[in-house]
Amino acid sequence: MAAKGRFTIDSLELTDIVGRLLLVGFEGHDFAEVEKLLVEVRPAGLIFFRRNYPETGGVTELSAFIGRARALTLEITGRRLLVAIDHEGGAIQRLPAPFTRLPAARETALNGGVLAAVEWAAIGARELVAVGFNFNLAPVVDVANVAGGFIGDRAFSSEPEMVATWAAAVLATFRQFGILGAAKHFPGLGAAQLDPHHEMPVILVDSERLTAVDLLPYRTLAANPDLMAVMTAHAFYPALDAHNPATFSREIVGLLKNEMNFAGAVLTDDLEMGAVVKNYLPGEAAVAAVVAGHDLALICRGRDYLDECRLALAEALRSGILPPGRLADALARTETLTRHLARYENFLESE
Repeated sequence: MAAKGRFTIDSLELTDIVGRLLLVGFEGHDFAEVEKLLVEVRPAGLIFFRRNYPETGGVTELSAFIGRARALTLEITGRRLLVAIDHEGGAIQRLPAPFTRLPAARETALNGGVLAAVEWAAIGARELVAVGFNFNLAPVVDVANVAGGFIGDRAFSSEPEMVATWAAAVLATFRQFGILGAAKHFPGLGAAQLDPHHEMPVILVDSERLTAVDLLPYRTLAANPDLMAVMTAHAFYPALDAHNPATFSREIVGLLKNEMNFAGAVLTDDLEMGAVVKNYLPGEAAVAAVVAGHDLALICRGRDYLDECRLALAEALRSGILPPGRLADALARTETLTRHLARYENFLESE
């Protein structure tokens, strides 16, 4: 049904194209609702949160739920479904016991360096893939600010070279177990004092500091075949773009794709976070993000918000605001992710 009674996309083909630009969340754990979402929206992927964990059936029911979602998507679209989660350890871990409670990245790095990071990543990846997840929105590649800040112990270190080393080890471990990883939050939230879940941070550091510190891990990892996705930050970086936050900045996304030659998929952080919803309308945000160079728009909860974004993206495609070349690039990059999923599935079946 239409958001506010006016939703229409006119054709199944256009619905499918718009859906391939979206990674979406949902309420609860009623499969009937998810079935409706998959049929009507045809998204590139689903993202799971604590609210989606079934209290009674636990791991068994979660695994069956994901299996049904993946099978349905393959049946109706011919595409493999990205099944995503934030599984960083520490405070950002969506799955309860019996999933292993992992320490935060900083604690892992302090307690054992690269070997500890590999073990940490292996435990998480093994448990995720066992129930059907294939996309972990981790590791955090922000470089911690020694003076403190929003990102806290989610960052491995205040040393950019060490962040790059640990992130590379984690990504390689994820890939070994059949999990795609996503480095975040480009171009870096280490200096952010405000939490973008609530407000839009402004990162008042010069381009020299950004280049030497925050961007260094991405320059190091950009050509690494284990890195197939990068998530950007909801934050202003006046030294890089005086007018737009990274989410809506062609200059900042272009820095990653064109200057660093990153060939993977670029996704937004959740467009329903306070930094965005307090400043931009839903459809405006989704279109601006994709036009700026994002290949996937992350929308984690509201169906009305999602439908506003879908409508705006469809109209942007019809009008040419979203150019054919930009669309082709986005679809090619997300297709690369799903091709890797097929390889992982074949690998796992042979084990």
